[in-house]
Amino acid sequence: MNYYKIICWAECPFCLKAKTLMIENGLRFEYCSVDHSNDLLNFYKRKYKHGTVPMVVYMDTEANDEKFIGGYTELKEFLNGT
Repeated sequence: MNYYKIICWAECPFCLKAKTLMIENGLRFEYCSVDHSNDLLNFYKRKYKHGTVPMVVYMDTEANDEKFIGGYTELKEFLNGT
């Protein structure tokens, strides 16, 4: 299965925009709020070398692989093919 993972803060405007973009495009995604887990947020910041939320990752479970896309702007460009 392929899907997107959005690491977010629940009330972040750009996180909500990323979520809306996924819904509008009919894409599978999980919305992972790290509001109450600074350790987990810091783990993802280090792992993806990205300092802000959202952090959007394309997950390919069949290939056991993931591709870090970036934040909202990068997601929008990725989905538009630019």
